[in-house]
Parts: sequence; structure tokens; C-alpha cells
Amino acid sequence: MEESRLILYDTCNYRDYPVGGQVTSIKNFLAFLSREYPEHRKNILLVGVSCNPEEVGKIIPIATGGSEYSFLAVTRASADLGSVKKSLRLEYVKGLWKYRKLIGIKKEDCNYIHTPEAFGAVRFLCPGAVCYVFSHGTYLNMWQRVRFFKKAPLIRKAFQGFLIHVIKKSTAVFVLEQETLEAYSVYNKNTVHVGNSIIVQPYTERRLHDEVRFLYAGRLSVVKNVGPIIEAVKSYDRVCSLTVLGDGEERRKMEALAEGSKRIRFAGAVTPDEVQKEMKKADVLVMNSTFEGIPMTILEAISLGLPVITTDVGGIKEVLTYGRDAEVTDGTVEKIHTAMDRILMDYEAYAEAAYRKSLQFDYRKVNRKVFDVINGKLNW
Repeated sequence: MEESRLILYDTCNYRDYPVGGQVTSIKNFLAFLSREYPEHRKNILLVGVSCNPEEVGKIIPIATGGSEYSFLAVTRASADLGSVKKSLRLEYVKGLWKYRKLIGIKKEDCNYIHTPEAFGAVRFLCPGAVCYVFSHGTYLNMWQRVRFFKKAPLIRKAFQGFLIHVIKKSTAVFVLEQETLEAYSVYNKNTVHVGNSIIVQPYTERRLHDEVRFLYAGRLSVVKNVGPIIEAVKSYDRVCSLTVLGDGEERRKMEALAEGSKRIRFAGAVTPDEVQKEMKKADVLVMNSTFEGIPMTILEAISLGLPVITTDVGGIKEVLTYGRDAEVTDGTVEKIHTAMDRILMDYEAYAEAAYRKSLQFDYRKVNRKVFDVINGKLNW
């Protein structure tokens, strides 16, 4: 009998695109598989996107997650996230259809889906296919955050209906926070709360720099609300700087807001390794989102002993303890300043507490819970 394949689907290249927590989360899952099931690597296919047109439409080996895996890019992605003209999600679905023979989905395969649009394509290509879905953020208001089709309310309404369908019909759904677990369980009793994972390194003691180094890492989009962070650093009464990692549709607006301030540096989209290097050089991570799940950026930061300033949205409160390893803000400049003051007054204690908290999210522990569910089909 032919062994079941594990096929992963996401609009990433499984290495370093796009910058953000989702690709890191998936790489951590692959690192877990490399460690625990190295003999099954030949039965794993990564279906994604690539900024390199030479990679599109062919199955090639790539190094990621500590091993080598088979990778198929089904569409080309733009490296410049600030000037994207087409929906990558829609182009990805078209690519799944175009290269359906290369993917070759079979009933015995296990499909592990990280972008919900792939669910419809997989079930269309193989009715009754086993589909495990990882919901990196709640789908229940996702239609409000879609950049495209904003002037087409019927399409947006249909998209929301489709997302509910994905939740209902998935073999199982993995979610990051308790609130989403409760909301999804109404539609699918096989909803599993797993959280995000990180690879924790040995702790290196931190010392606060004379020029305080603040860091933002993530997409420059409306929901990330980066403007008040820039304003807070520009007007803070201590010598400080802000490094902004990431790209997106709000970048030009944020650069204009910085107005050439010597305190603000825009580094653009960088690789995950470069994000790690910047975190090691920084003193405090600042997030200011109006919507989140459990941001991988925060988990990466605390694993390096980097205290966090953040808004209290999504599942962030399930990760951080405000007043110990982080400070909470309502998103305003004034409250960001207050949070900065509190952390800097007892910096080393916040840094040590942040690292200790990160040990709860070790990638082996979290991904064991995920894989034990998936392995009900794979039987590895």
C-alpha cells in the first residue's frame, strides 16, 4: 500500500518570504518533522509561491527547517509588498489548478492548509480529501481585512461565507487563541487550540543601551497601526531610535510620517535570520496592532529576552504577562510613552521574565500536539 503524503499549502516560499510569523511557524513545524520523522521527508511536498520565476511550475529540492524538502511554487510573488497589484491568494488558487497534475492529490494524502483559499481548490480537485487547516488568525472577520475587492461587497460577503464553510468542513482546525477556539467550536467540534511555537536558544543576558533601541517587525499595513509608534519614538524624552523591519502598502505613508527623523530607520523586508539579528541588537519590541492572533514576532522576541510593548488584542494576553515581561498600551502615543518608561525603569527584570515565558512555547511541545492530530491520518 502506498504511504500517505503530507502536502503543505501556503502563500509563502517556506524559507524567507514573506517576512512575518506565519512562515516562521511553518518552518518550525518542518524543523519538528526533520527531528522526529527524518525518514518520511520524501513523502512531504511544500506547495507555495516564489519571487523567482525560475522556480515556478517545477518540483525542486529546497533547504528549510533544518532539512531538505520537495517544493512546488505555483505562482510568482512580488518582492515589493508595497506595490502589489493582484491578490496573491487568488493567483495562488489559479496556480493550484494550473499545476494540479504536478501536485497529484490523492484520497490517501493528508493536506495541511495554512491559507484558507487552498481548501476550496483541494476539495474541488479531490472531493472528500482530508484537510487539516491551521488558522493563523480568526477567519470570522477576515473579510474586513482583505485588501482587494473593497468596492465589491457581494464578493466580500461571499468570501466570508466561504471562510465559514472552510471551518465547518475541515477535518480539523488548529487555532492560536482561546477566543477563536470558542468561536470555531460552534461550527466544528474538531477545533484544536495549539498556539504558536518557537525554537528557544540559550539565554544571553541583556544590558540596556545608552541610546535605547526600539524595534518594530512586521507588515506595514493599516491593521498594524505603526504610525503612533513612529510618533512616540520621535517625541520620546530619552535618546532613542526605532528600526522598522518590513514592507507593505503603508510604507510610503509611514516614511512621510517619519519626516526624515534621524531616530527612524526603515530597513524594508528582510530575511528571518536578519530579523533575529536585529532583535538581538534591540532593547524593546513595539507592536501596536488593532488585530492579531498570537504574533510569532512576539514569541521570537521573548525567546531572545526582548521585552514587548503591545496593544491587548487577539491572543496576545495568552502569551505575555503585563507588568512582568511586557507592557500594554491602548495604541496612543501617550500610552506608548508610559509603557516605555515602565520597562526602562526595570529593564533587566523584564528581559529575564520575557525569556522565561518563552520556554512555554518550545517548538517540540507545540508541534507534537499538532502532529498527533494529523498523524491520525498519516500513521507515521
